[in-house]
Amino acid sequence: MVLKQLPLGDRDFVGIVDLNFLYADKTKFIYDLINGPSNSYFLSRPRRFGKTLLLHTLNELFTGNRKRFKGLWIDDSNYDFPKHPVIPLTLTMDASNTELLKANIINELKAIAKKEEVDVYGLTPDMYFGELITALHDKFNTKVVVLIDEYDAPVSNYISNLELAEANAKILHNLFASLKKLNVSPCLHFTLVTGITRYALNSTDSGPNHLTDISLDPRYAGICGFTLEEFDSLFSDRMEETLSSLIKSGTLKSSDTIEDLKIQIFKWYNGYNWGEPTRVLNPYSILNFFSSKHFDNFWIQSGRPNHLTALIRKRPLDFLAPRLKSYLSEELRKTDLSGLSPVHALFHSGYLTVDEITNISRQPSDSLITATLDAYSFKLPNYEVSSSYYADCFVIIFNLANAEQLKERGAELKKAILSRDSEVLSAIVKNSISTLSCYQKPKSEKDFRAIIHVLLFGMGFKVRSEDVGSTGRLDLCLELEDKVFVVIELKYCPAKIKLSKAKENEILSSSASKLFKREQLFQILSELAYKKLNPLEIMRIRFNDNPDDSNSSEKRVNQELTDAVIKKLPRDVIDSALAESFRKHFTSSQIEDEILATNPKPDHTKDQIDAILTHACKKALNDISEKKYHSPLKMEAKAFIDIGISIYGYGTEVMALFGPDDN
Repeated sequence: MVLKQLPLGDRDFVGIVDLNFLYADKTKFIYDLINGPSNSYFLSRPRRFGKTLLLHTLNELFTGNRKRFKGLWIDDSNYDFPKHPVIPLTLTMDASNTELLKANIINELKAIAKKEEVDVYGLTPDMYFGELITALHDKFNTKVVVLIDEYDAPVSNYISNLELAEANAKILHNLFASLKKLNVSPCLHFTLVTGITRYALNSTDSGPNHLTDISLDPRYAGICGFTLEEFDSLFSDRMEETLSSLIKSGTLKSSDTIEDLKIQIFKWYNGYNWGEPTRVLNPYSILNFFSSKHFDNFWIQSGRPNHLTALIRKRPLDFLAPRLKSYLSEELRKTDLSGLSPVHALFHSGYLTVDEITNISRQPSDSLITATLDAYSFKLPNYEVSSSYYADCFVIIFNLANAEQLKERGAELKKAILSRDSEVLSAIVKNSISTLSCYQKPKSEKDFRAIIHVLLFGMGFKVRSEDVGSTGRLDLCLELEDKVFVVIELKYCPAKIKLSKAKENEILSSSASKLFKREQLFQILSELAYKKLNPLEIMRIRFNDNPDDSNSSEKRVNQELTDAVIKKLPRDVIDSALAESFRKHFTSSQIEDEILATNPKPDHTKDQIDAILTHACKKALNDISEKKYHSPLKMEAKAFIDIGISIYGYGTEVMALFGPDDN
């Protein structure tokens, strides 16, 4: 039996069908979409999940080429394949400045106008877009189809430059808004916009709200990727050969069956969920798995989105320990570029998937009606992602070339543990935490525990963090080869700085001067003037103001009052007022950061810090002994290695001590 070729690489629908490559028939989803209540849709899916192939299929469908759909579901339906002019637009273009983005969009649209032989005029992308739609409608006397792929690329690719990303998002907003114009909307038959994320649609006050978002609609959960039914029908004839190859390579046991192979495939590549009850397998990984006949992290290796790299580097702690529970659908859809939540970014990028959907009731304070809303919880979808995600994060954070360098660091750590080398172990942990602290300061022992957990996991260790004792929860437990268990207890000794009230006010006053806008400072100090200055002085300042200049009168009064405060009041009074306002506008955590940034090192000598660390390490080892963490593992353990780790400040000093040798 001759197997159909696998459509690896950037294969479009025409190439797949004409060359008789393997194809998952998505035309039932397409039929339902076309005949749905809306004619304008938005779909987000991760990279390499088949969005572009879906648009290619739609393009061919709307150009009326029925012969290419022979044997597919839609060919046997009542769909009569009417022909429509199609505008296929892909926005993966140079958008390194707004003028270049505008020019590139217009050039893409001009190429379509030239191909369709219509004359179009328009100075801006949105004007040209609208004119092109109406021109095609008038020429062919039928409604137009618009298919936009990678719509968010001009924003996502430049997310590290927030000003440029927002400017590009504004251009996209105007482009999509042109589809709603009174003279354009009646000319449209169908619109589908696809991308990795949704936030570029919502980056302005009034986004393109005519697009129906089907990203989390259960009816279209399987529109991209391989459903379980499609997997069985497409790959059943490859399973025997693949099983034989994996047994020969030693990946599977000789006694393993096709069902065992299927379990492993699903463990590695299944688990994506965009709406109950459909589960989807990663198409890119599945195709590469059957092509190479070995398990690997294919999708992870295909490259992460630029916006995710920038966000992880900027906020590493948020991405190493994201909050995965209870997000309302409105939270996933409505966000802004400057405040993207880690879960939002990871979900739309494919690193997380929906775990559970629950219904919650909410009654607004101004309404008697109780609304039922969907709340989403998330998880890492499968072994391919979970085994690589944290390593991928640390590769970004540590500026490593690849994950192999992280594994090399893990090999050094393992060697230090087995040889009971406290200095090397301390140095590796300190180096890792200190690097992380340069980006985002951990706040608690819980933060450091999470950091070390995912660091060890990313280095390739098998990490356990569950209850293994009857009297408490251990911090970390590693399982090395030959059933050697490493039990780690962590103690965090925060750097505490004791300041006088006057000194704290001085620091926060300086922070207010840097972080508040000029008008805010004028307002604070002018209010201080009314409290502290002579009323006659204030009247004189107000009298000298020009009453005819009403637009700037209040601003100038506040400025003159501020100048008077600075000249006449003691510095400590001014500091107190600014510090008090700073405390009102910022959280206690932000206040602590400002104080520590000014005084990063308490007045402790190296000997004193070493004494603090040693004391914490010994307490950690004592906790391991008292809580009897070993007892539940005794039956399966060959040996134990007890380690106490203490951290001082924000990872600036780390010490590790080994307990008694239990070998």
